[in-house]
Amino acid sequence: MKKYLVILTFILSSCAAKKQAAEFEALPDWVKQKPIIPGYYVGIASVKKVGTSAQYITKARRQALADLAESVSSNVSSTSVLHAIETKYGFSETYDQKIQISTDDYLEGFEPVAFYENEDAYWVYYKINQRTYHEMKEKRKQEAIATALAKYQSGKEEEQENKPKEAISFYLQGLQAIKQYLNEENPANYNNQNIDIGNELFVSVNRILNNLNIKSKRNSVIVKRRESFKDNLEFLVTFQETPVQGIPVSFLYTGGYLKKDQKDSDANGIVQLEPEPIYSKNQQEQITASIDLKDLAQQSVDDLFIRGLIQKHYIKPATVDIFIKAPSIALDMDESRYKESQCNKITGIFNQNIRQFGFINPSGKIADYILKLNFEYREGERAGGLISVYISGELIIQDSSGKTTWNKQTESIKGVGYSTEEAKDEAFEQFITSLNRKYFKQALDAIQ
Repeated sequence: MKKYLVILTFILSSCAAKKQAAEFEALPDWVKQKPIIPGYYVGIASVKKVGTSAQYITKARRQALADLAESVSSNVSSTSVLHAIETKYGFSETYDQKIQISTDDYLEGFEPVAFYENEDAYWVYYKINQRTYHEMKEKRKQEAIATALAKYQSGKEEEQENKPKEAISFYLQGLQAIKQYLNEENPANYNNQNIDIGNELFVSVNRILNNLNIKSKRNSVIVKRRESFKDNLEFLVTFQETPVQGIPVSFLYTGGYLKKDQKDSDANGIVQLEPEPIYSKNQQEQITASIDLKDLAQQSVDDLFIRGLIQKHYIKPATVDIFIKAPSIALDMDESRYKESQCNKITGIFNQNIRQFGFINPSGKIADYILKLNFEYREGERAGGLISVYISGELIIQDSSGKTTWNKQTESIKGVGYSTEEAKDEAFEQFITSLNRKYFKQALDAIQ
């Protein structure tokens, strides 16, 4: 039986192989092997039949054009702007060095030669005359160079008017116009001089960035925690040491978030950061103001690669050191009403809490905040020889002007003992625990 199974398997495999060989023989020659045609570039692609016929035909067409691009790709010229970019930054992210071929570019140039399909796949075959391709490319390139040259002229005029933002925008738009040719030389005539427009645009962008500067008018400020610095922080943006308008500046605060973290320089080159409360428990934080190259690029061009040309650039930011003083808070109790041991216990846990929240206890009478605490007892029920006592208190916070900013009535806490004093002592210990775990934290957290 096994012998017959082996023979049957062999017969079936042989039949399958013959079928595959027959199917291969039926394929057009251009499907079996990509043809080489003198004077033409060739592009061939195949895709699986997934989705609608329109979808897989479009995909095959796009891939065939990409294959066509492989045939006409060129090396990076050592005098091109792309070479200069790679030299400056080490690599050229997102830039496709192959010639970008689209349907619109070759609508009159490429020739659909043939297509072929079977049950599973679809093939398409394109070719383009090399001479036609280079003529069309040169025509488009000259049009792009003309656009880039016009942008370069506009950028020069804006730069001379001390408008670096507008100048950068024009220079980047010029580079975007010739992006497809950045790996090649791009000769142009400007004021009767022969220039490479790509290199001139790139150099101009970097010249502006090298002459943009931002400085802070103050190196540091001192502020109490939970308060705002008194005056606006001012930063000056200059181009070639002259104040400039409209330059986006972003702010970064090491102690958290800022309500307003981006502004443009005004007509005097000034950018102001309005005061904000400082809550950091550190002794020092820093505010950094940076010329926002990302925003500058986004306002200028859409192309991500062209944007990246200035986003990689470094302009030294301006910094302001924020020295933070801890606010003071004092505890106020009518010590004549309470035992000395009770006052000492309450003062001890109060000091622990203010240290945890970053406050200090003033050495004198003057404090930024006063926490007034009063508590009292009332007798409760008696049963089985046991006496109950309830304790409750009130906490009031006042600022240095005497204004009440917060108050809280505590819950009644019950103590039980064989005597009134024993019941009071138990109630007080629970009251102390409640102050430590709950009420002091609420009071300190409420200070704004």
